[in-house]
Amino acid sequence: MNTNELLPKAEDRIVCVKVGKIKRENLYEMARKYWKVRLERASRATHVLAVVEGKVEAVYSPKQWFYTKDPKHAGRCEFVGELDLDNDYIGKSVTGLYGRSANPVKYINL
Repeated sequence: MNTNELLPKAEDRIVCVKVGKIKRENLYEMARKYWKVRLERASRATHVLAVVEGKVEAVYSPKQWFYTKDPKHAGRCEFVGELDLDNDYIGKSVTGLYGRSANPVKYINL
């Protein structure tokens, strides 16, 4: 077992989102919006992990999920939340959890 692999705690409800390595905006803005998720499922998340190239770059504590008001992204969801700088998940690899999936969103314990 790779010691750098993400080991989610049983009580944590996680949404992982793959964000591009090309920064369009700051990492929070890239991680928080325009996801094709089920709102009721994502709303139960305790953590959102921003993943860049298979590694957790940032962890957010989502406070609210909602459908975006941006008409270009109708039907997609976004959240508002707080950055969790001290989280143990930062720097961990999620490649084993994603496998070969092309989907940028991965639910863990949800």
